[in-house]
Amino acid sequence: MKKRTCTDEIAELLIGQYAGVVKHCLNKINLYPARSDYDDFFQLGLMTLIDTYETCEGDPLLEDNRYSYVSYAGRKILWVYLDEIRKSSKKGENEAIVTDELIMNLPGAETFEAILETEDLYRKLSKRLSPQENIYLHDSYIYGLNVTEIAKKHGFSRKTVSKWRSQIQAKANEFLELSKK
Repeated sequence: MKKRTCTDEIAELLIGQYAGVVKHCLNKINLYPARSDYDDFFQLGLMTLIDTYETCEGDPLLEDNRYSYVSYAGRKILWVYLDEIRKSSKKGENEAIVTDELIMNLPGAETFEAILETEDLYRKLSKRLSPQENIYLHDSYIYGLNVTEIAKKHGFSRKTVSKWRSQIQAKANEFLELSKK
């Protein structure tokens, strides 16, 4: 993955264009401006937003990459927030009560064991897939892209990418059946 650098000018553009993603993530974890730590979390979200610019696949300042960047940055920001909440709750500094139900309702938030199982399945399954199916699996799992975004990114039709997804699902089901035995 290419690593680009974020200048002050680019950071200002990113913040101007994507600060709403940070606010959306704050709302998802029930952090509102009345909380004393809201500004701290907002700043943490902005820093994560800038970090994601440096690691994302396409240039988020281009309109074609906007939606995939919002998905990618949103997921990263939520994970950084959850890590921060967990750290502060271990120290006894957290004002809010973070329940397992709240964490499980966040998109992509699973238990540690489920994450390990998913990553293990991803690695094992990717070895059994065709190169095209691996394109779908990688873009869907790593970047959170949907069928339309993957088709557009790689120049395939939606129908072709949907076919890849169906083939992956069939292979995953076979793999899971074999692993249960």
